Amino acid sequence: MRTLLIMLLLCAFTTASSQIVVTHFNASWNKHNKADWVGELKGCEITYVDISNSPLICKKHKIKAVPTIIVFSKGKEVHRVHGGISFRVNKEEIEGELQEIILRLQPYSAKNPVL
Repeated sequence: MRTLLIMLLLCAFTTASSQIVVTHFNASWNKHNKADWVGELKGCEITYVDISNSPLICKKHKIKAVPTIIVFSKGKEVHRVHGGISFRVNKEEIEGELQEIILRLQPYSAKNPVL
């Protein structure tokens, strides 16, 4: 029984850590520059963090400007985009690049599902 439980936990951890996660860091005072289009990205899990309410997470991920968008694969950061002095991330410049990165990180079977 113990072996089965350990195997299930390892399987759950591997599955969770192999996900592609895009995290949008922003602040409540910068709502008008929120990159709403991040929620339209395909093939990944989307999370949102308000750095005003999450200073430890902000520190852990070294957030220096908002908005910041980080792509994680298997729990590790693989790409980062952040707003500059304008506190804005340009959709036209960034969305295609992020979607391409996500597609490249997906396993072959997820890119080409069997119909």
